[in-house]
Amino acid sequence: MIDYKDYLNNYKSLIILLISIIILNIIIFNEANFKSSFFIFTVIYTTISGIISLYYYEKTKNIEQTVFLIIILFGLLCVFLSPINSVSDEGEHFMRSEITSHGDFFPKYITQNNKNGFMSIDSLAHMPMDKTFLETDSWNSQPINTTPHLVNSAFEQNPFYVYLAQAIGINLAKLLNLNQISMLWAGRLFNLLLYASFTFIAIKKTPILKVPMAVVATFPLAIVQAASFSSDSFIFSFSFIVIAYLLYMYKAKEGSLTKKEIGIFTILVIILGFSKVTLGGFALLILIVPKSNFKNPKDKYLGFLSIFIILITLIIWAKFYAVGSISHSWRASLFTQKNVNANNQIKYLLSDINGLITFLKIGNQIPVQINALSKLYTNYDNFPLFNIIYALFFIVFSIFYQLEDKIKRNTRIITAFTLLIIIFGTYLVQYLTWAPVGAKDLIESGVVPRYFLPVFVLIPFIINYKNSKIKNSEILIITCIVIFLCSMFTFMAGIIY
Repeated sequence: MIDYKDYLNNYKSLIILLISIIILNIIIFNEANFKSSFFIFTVIYTTISGIISLYYYEKTKNIEQTVFLIIILFGLLCVFLSPINSVSDEGEHFMRSEITSHGDFFPKYITQNNKNGFMSIDSLAHMPMDKTFLETDSWNSQPINTTPHLVNSAFEQNPFYVYLAQAIGINLAKLLNLNQISMLWAGRLFNLLLYASFTFIAIKKTPILKVPMAVVATFPLAIVQAASFSSDSFIFSFSFIVIAYLLYMYKAKEGSLTKKEIGIFTILVIILGFSKVTLGGFALLILIVPKSNFKNPKDKYLGFLSIFIILITLIIWAKFYAVGSISHSWRASLFTQKNVNANNQIKYLLSDINGLITFLKIGNQIPVQINALSKLYTNYDNFPLFNIIYALFFIVFSIFYQLEDKIKRNTRIITAFTLLIIIFGTYLVQYLTWAPVGAKDLIESGVVPRYFLPVFVLIPFIINYKNSKIKNSEILIITCIVIFLCSMFTFMAGIIY
């Protein structure tokens, strides 16, 4: 039974939610929006989902269960209403998932009739792009056509396990003889379930930073990616698991850790690094684990061996598999047109001071990344007001939310250094493999906010104000999460439908 104080808090949260939705609708009001039945549906659906989420947290006070519920409720909206092949590279992820669905974990790059590519099925070869299911009935209603068909790209460089969930959905659709749109929805749904499940496990496992992890996991961009065929669903959620395991080691009892925990952490980071090599930088975080937490204090120094093993493994993976595989796609011709060449780019950086100057201006990318926070779909507009408000919210939250533990200065420094390595490494890798040789602006590297999303979890770990007095603010944070999701998805419904 909820006491008066709890009831009042719940009441306030719902009032804040409803007022925010009313203000949002005034801001984005136009006649076309309010004539759209799907816009009205989205307003009603997100409002009800928000109320359910807030009520559930008030009843249970369980953050991981509430986050799982939020991801599923709002993710389902994206599963069915996100335009086909509108999330970045979703079509190519779809093709790799389909190839994985018949057990081909390492796609074969072949030549057929003087054309190069990978063998998938006819249904995907004729898939529409940036169209809603209302605009593609001729494709939607057709039965799945499994006739072999050569496709030019299939993310050969990615490990197969980031597509297993989507492949299960595809196989289920094939088994039930569903139509083509159902195959798309099934793959998206299983990817969403993977994301929600891994996130639940991570938040449950971590002894601290549960709320920061919840905030990042429910960011609209993360949920849209999770509810598509994108491999980011695995990358984001598995990153949370890596961080959770590291924090478990960090907060372990004195004398309780052994070589086994170091081995498990090493394997987890390698698995993550194969899917996003720059996130291998998380290996450095093992240095924040106190020596006293190990049964044998000397085992602490095995952390350096762990970092070395991870580094060497990922370098070998990138050099002998991933980098070469990138050219087995539409990117090869684009790179030729744009004069993209990693070797020549390295020579430029080593011989021209302008290359160093370009990277010294990396701070100029902050407003660029903030302006892209609401860029959920490749060819649709973003929501500038959302970008500003969310950035301010996250900064205030990171500084003033009261963490469960006082963070030592050395721990903050190591964590900050790790995040800088990951951020700089991401720009460097993209600059080498995507920007034209001699590019003077890092914006040409094609870096987008989702590349950094997992590291946002650790920002409060670095900049949190140790004397913050804000306590028991979880319900306020959950309310903010729901408001941002309602506002973002309502805006997108308005411009898409």
